Amino acid sequence: MVPGGARADHGPGPTGTTRREFLASAAAATLLTTTGRFADASSGGPRVALVVGNDRYPTAPLANAAHDARGVAGLLTRAGFDVDLRIDARRAELIAAAERLAESARRPGTSFAFFYFAGHGVQLDWRNYLLPVDARVDSADDLPGQGFELSALLSGLGRAKGRTYVVILDACRDDPFGSGFRTGQPGLSQFDAPPGGLVAFSTAPGRVAADAAGPSGRGGLYTGYLLRELDVPGVRIEDALKRVRLAVRLASRGAQVPWESTSLEADVVLVPAARRATAAEIEAEFERELAAWNRVKVSDDVRDWIGYLREWPGGKFTEIAQGRLARLAARDELARAAAERAPAPPAGAEQPRALVIGAGAALPALLAASPNPNSAGTYPLARAYAIGDEVVYRRTDPVYGGPESLLRLQVTRVEEDRDRVEFNEGQLVIDLMGNMLVSEGERFEPRSQVVPAVIQVGYAWTTRFSRLRDGARLDGYYDFRVVARERLDFAFGSSEAFRIEGIGYDSTGTRRRIRHWIVPGLNFSLRSDVEVVDGRSLRVRHAERRDLVSCRQERWLPA
Repeated sequence: MVPGGARADHGPGPTGTTRREFLASAAAATLLTTTGRFADASSGGPRVALVVGNDRYPTAPLANAAHDARGVAGLLTRAGFDVDLRIDARRAELIAAAERLAESARRPGTSFAFFYFAGHGVQLDWRNYLLPVDARVDSADDLPGQGFELSALLSGLGRAKGRTYVVILDACRDDPFGSGFRTGQPGLSQFDAPPGGLVAFSTAPGRVAADAAGPSGRGGLYTGYLLRELDVPGVRIEDALKRVRLAVRLASRGAQVPWESTSLEADVVLVPAARRATAAEIEAEFERELAAWNRVKVSDDVRDWIGYLREWPGGKFTEIAQGRLARLAARDELARAAAERAPAPPAGAEQPRALVIGAGAALPALLAASPNPNSAGTYPLARAYAIGDEVVYRRTDPVYGGPESLLRLQVTRVEEDRDRVEFNEGQLVIDLMGNMLVSEGERFEPRSQVVPAVIQVGYAWTTRFSRLRDGARLDGYYDFRVVARERLDFAFGSSEAFRIEGIGYDSTGTRRRIRHWIVPGLNFSLRSDVEVVDGRSLRVRHAERRDLVSCRQERWLPA
């Protein structure tokens, strides 16, 4: 675990199942875990969709929206959706069609609702408006009566309890009013997806995207890649969107980076695979991914990590790969800036500084309040370890009680080129994200991904690893999710933090429940809870809570 995350128990026990049996259990557990997927939303009752493509705006026409909408409608029709396609929709038509979609989603038996919009969209006061072709907007006062507010659509779909829905917006073009009125806030505003939903944008919140050509030379850039990736049989929509994000980012040279917020509680596959994978096929797939990981895990070449993420967008090591790619890309950008003699950061620009918590120090604001009432925000993990960083935790047993103890960890070695951070002269070793490599003689290979590269409520990932000690091997499998942003109180003060929950098991059948609270930019968890539960009796075998008492961090940049 990361510093601040407790060890799962007192060490690996005997391996009670074969690796194939373990993989079969892994396939089943992803349908049962509370932080993972409950069911497959790709099957079941009817699936309904509304697809809109608006090109013919009188003052700011687009070239690709209608073409893209027809492509999406065709894909959904082939996938078995009942599709309502609207081209160059006027406001009354758009509102009526959205109401019909929400009504269809609420009908008994409907399993899945899908909304796609290509056209102009704007934000004002943290509200997102999709623009019909008959919108006439000369001032901010005109937008509510001329646009279609996204929250109205999400509210209608949200009333369809127990349904899965996906909203995709290719609607972040520049200059939607033809060089007339501007809202003062570019692009669209971030919106955290409600439970059971996914909201995807063609570019990051607050950014705009050009009406650029897609990979085939026709249609838009974002939807061109979207059509290619969603049409792959058996691919989860979240994995497809990760591939789209990477492809668009590379094609636009970083000018356009798609973004999504998810609170899906089921796997969503638009084009189902012919059959489910067997345990043997799952094992073979993981072995292929593990081989790919072993080829790149020590690489400092950005291209290797891009290649890995293209092939394994939802793999067992993707958070590590994304973190590594971000770090290497930042390094290369700095090198290019130096070669081009780019100007230094402006005076007054915030630079990393030391942080002290506890020990009589006043607690600074660790995480600024989100100004957006519709979102808890999105943040890079942004950890930066240095020799001398130190943390002290109070350890307690919240289930059985007993004496308290203190745990003190100090960074004694940092090897950025090897992606290693050592504590207490090697007693504990983590990577630069905070994932466990070594703990008291026990090795984690591959490392366990307990933190994401980007922190955002609703974000979920899966990790698989082995714990090795004295020739014994214990395989582990976890589903993790960023569950909430909430406030924690300590003796030294209070702070908001993101709560991450994980549930998993190992090859002995032992279940593990993990919770830890992290702050972007802070190297150490504020709190962590771990419970080890016997797989047969469901009795808690081991429980540990760690609360931060004090810490010092040499390099810290407030989130």
